[in-house]
Amino acid sequence: MSAAPEGLNPKVETREIVFDASVDLVTPFLKLATVSRGGAGHMTFASDEGPSLGGLGSAPTPLMYFSAALAF
Repeated sequence: MSAAPEGLNPKVETREIVFDASVDLVTPFLKLATVSRGGAGHMTFASDEGPSLGGLGSAPTPLMYFSAALAF
């Protein structure tokens, strides 16, 4: 029988997961965040507030991202 992948190995007692994030301000409320894990594979996310708060409403709000993360 082959060994379990490291992520599924019950003998592994600790793990360190590090994400790097940088944020660029496009307008006062529109921001672009780039996130990577260990410098490999990056994703870029846009976030904006709605017009009622002074934003453009051009992207999900930060609270929308947070709510989705809880749902995952």
